[in-house]
Amino acid sequence: MTIFKNSSLAKLFLLLALFTLPLLAQSQDIDAYKKISEIKDQQQKIEAMKKFLTEFPESRYLLNVKYMIFSEYLDASQTDSALAYANLAVETIPSMARFNLYNDIAYALAKKKTGLDTAAVYAQRAVTTVRNANMRNLGMYLDTQALVLFELGKAYSALKLEQQAIVGHEDDPDYLTSLSVYLEAAGQRPEAVKTAAKAIMYGNTSDALINFLKWLKAEEPEEKQQNELKRTIANETVKNYFASLKENEILKGRSVAASFLASLGVELPKAMSWAKEAMAKKDIGIEDKVLFTKNYAMILAAEGKSKEAINELNSVKNLADPWNVDFWYTLGKTFEKTGKPKEALEAYIEGSVPYKDPKITGALNELAAKEGLTEKDIAARIENKKNELASFNPGRYKSTLKTKGKVVLGELFTGSECPPCAGADYAFEALSEYYPRSIFAILEYHVHIPAPDPMTNPDTFKRYLYYGGDFGTPTVIIEGKDKITGGGPKFLAANRFNVYNFTAEKYFDEKPEVEISGNAQKDLNLVKINLKIKENKKIDKDAHVNIALVEKSLNYPGGNGVTKNIYVVRSLYNGADGSTLNFKNGTDNLDVSFDLNKIEEGLTKYLNDPTKDPSWRRGVPFTGWKQRTDKLNRDNLAVVAWVQNNESKKVLQAYYVDVPSAEVK
Repeated sequence: MTIFKNSSLAKLFLLLALFTLPLLAQSQDIDAYKKISEIKDQQQKIEAMKKFLTEFPESRYLLNVKYMIFSEYLDASQTDSALAYANLAVETIPSMARFNLYNDIAYALAKKKTGLDTAAVYAQRAVTTVRNANMRNLGMYLDTQALVLFELGKAYSALKLEQQAIVGHEDDPDYLTSLSVYLEAAGQRPEAVKTAAKAIMYGNTSDALINFLKWLKAEEPEEKQQNELKRTIANETVKNYFASLKENEILKGRSVAASFLASLGVELPKAMSWAKEAMAKKDIGIEDKVLFTKNYAMILAAEGKSKEAINELNSVKNLADPWNVDFWYTLGKTFEKTGKPKEALEAYIEGSVPYKDPKITGALNELAAKEGLTEKDIAARIENKKNELASFNPGRYKSTLKTKGKVVLGELFTGSECPPCAGADYAFEALSEYYPRSIFAILEYHVHIPAPDPMTNPDTFKRYLYYGGDFGTPTVIIEGKDKITGGGPKFLAANRFNVYNFTAEKYFDEKPEVEISGNAQKDLNLVKINLKIKENKKIDKDAHVNIALVEKSLNYPGGNGVTKNIYVVRSLYNGADGSTLNFKNGTDNLDVSFDLNKIEEGLTKYLNDPTKDPSWRRGVPFTGWKQRTDKLNRDNLAVVAWVQNNESKKVLQAYYVDVPSAEVK
């Protein structure tokens, strides 16, 4: 043992050890954790995770790894080993914080129909904790407990619990499907049929539809009476559905009702009329565009026009959310109807890239068996599709693109520890390479979601609040108007790029309401910006000018695998609301500056103890940073300016300018 005679040196070495070792371990456990996800062989993966637990007993990922081992053993049908690691995972966290984990484990066991006695205990503990604490969403935990009881053969008890669980979730197709199953098992088939119909209306077009048709046949064996009952239930379900809609939901509601009628094969002329009405609507968001097209295609397919249906589905294929199970399922089934099994397989495989949804997996396995493909073949195809999507290259925008001077503003709210943010981050990087800044300006705001992120600063959080502050990451806002949420791993970046690009393109043809020009210079520690803002039309008083100092590229090893962060906002002049405009003869000239020393001082103060700022997520302990980001790369800066209506959030125009690396002479 080394004995320090100089107490000052001893303290210095001790402080260095305490500060450096956790960071080193933190970095090492992140690398090891990432490598585990790359292992394909199940047994090798389990052994690697067990080794991780031994090597990093203080890692922040202990709970994740223990739960992953539980899941792997469960998939391998090794129930005893799975239960052992479920217990280890539970013991990782305090007893009062275990309710979500109890619920997840109970649900996983119930879905596998194994370890049900343990599942029942865990489900009860979750419900008791949530109920005693008077927490919200008790229904979610009751829903899991009902499933466990049903698998234990206690249908009536499951029904009673599900009737409590569905309160507040009356329009959730999964809750409705479960309720219908328990109703039928408890001997209440007529009500089960109606409930299954409602589940189909609200989105479950697989399990609920199969059950509906089966129970309908049991109720009315004769085809004529069966069809009449089907039509009666369908019309009653549609009537009740319409009665629940608000006035601004009618158009979307008719499209949804049209797909419902198509699923049951009734009232097709009425369904086609509603579907066409929705398709005729212009200026709609991405999700509605995909939904309306999918629903219209379902009517076409129900009328026997499968080729036309495929054309419609293919027109929005690149925009369809990878997590949108109904879209990929519909595309695959439509291909099957036209005798194109290879294309159907491709649709099911693409729909299986984010995760294995039971509905798509069932259709995929059934078709694969017909085509002579093994489970290993399918797994390889899914993996190949992931690799293909992860390495997409959008190329460059066509210089022939005609614009009217509009510079579109894209804002990304992200977090370095947010796994689904990876897809959005890589998509924005692709956008930055695809478009020049002269027509597409980019801002990236970091926030502490779901975990601390050192690229966060008070200004980025204020901008988060500017848009309401009630959304998760990743969220992209185009032109202050189009809010696009959701992301995923890197292999989903291609889809996110297509969605963001499609949304941005509709603004290029607009003539900007104002023109912005100017320059930026560096003078010692100051970045000086001169802007000229000219009205193309009279704008209202709610329009403000915003100016952001950004770091064009900031390298930081995020827990989500992203290391290159682009156009990271480091400071906002005059905060998130910007500054008022003062037009004289239709023009406003602004001279502002950013003091780089003061910005760095502010970032340092913030990172030293971010818990004092409103941006910090309450209840999260501050344990330091694995890497600080309070120093600016002064040779890698840019300025983004934009005029925005603070009431409507509409962006009138944006402008980008690089900050020269050399100082003004």
